[in-house]
Amino acid sequence: MIEQFSFNLPSDRTGQKRLVSVFRPDFVSNDVLLPVLYMHDGQNVFHHDTRASWGIDRFIETSRLPLMVVAIASPPDWLDRYDDYSFFEDEMLVRRIGPELAKTRPTLGGKGRRYTDWLMNELKPWIDARYATDVDDVGVMGSSMGGVISLYMMATYPSIRRVGSLSTAAWSNLDPLIRELKQANLSARLYMDLGTDETSGPFTPEDYLYTNAKLVETIARTGIMFRYEVEPEGIHHESAWRRRLPNALAYLYDHD
Repeated sequence: MIEQFSFNLPSDRTGQKRLVSVFRPDFVSNDVLLPVLYMHDGQNVFHHDTRASWGIDRFIETSRLPLMVVAIASPPDWLDRYDDYSFFEDEMLVRRIGPELAKTRPTLGGKGRRYTDWLMNELKPWIDARYATDVDDVGVMGSSMGGVISLYMMATYPSIRRVGSLSTAAWSNLDPLIRELKQANLSARLYMDLGTDETSGPFTPEDYLYTNAKLVETIARTGIMFRYEVEPEGIHHESAWRRRLPNALAYLYDHD
């Protein structure tokens, strides 16, 4: 069953609402406490008849995985999405959109903490009060820039136990993200992956492979439990993330 709600971020002056979709599997009794996975780009998370769908609800039902999913839709303007999913303003974001379009905005990126504080300090307590949840079993997952913000959350909120970062847009915020990961006391279980043919805008497969390798090098030194998979010929698209989603969920949830 999927329920939908609309929220304002209190500190967001644009007045944009965030559509939040909540999936709790019907094969689990309503009074059973379930772990909760919060997912970014929530408009693409559940099954619908397009290629831009992860279909996580179908997978949970088929595999009988006792997991609740809260999917937060990203803003319709893709530049506002960058604001939500990056902790720091970053010149690489300007490279991504081009200098002319960048001139139309006073800043680009750097509002991720506003979004994640709302998610952890307001949305999560609301979800925990409304549903039977295991309040201590919290996961976050996203792809591309959603992977970037998921890694920031791992470094910023020690209560997060499980993190999925698929096709991480590591060219964004790379240096400050590495710094945050080095300074944090990490304890979550982490799944990361990447395809060898990923591109977005001016960024090439070599950009993705190099920047992800730098992240993985840093994470490996922290001693946390993590898995990093590279898919031959994998592209930067929801169809690839849907294909690799079972690997991510198996690693994050099948080892307790």
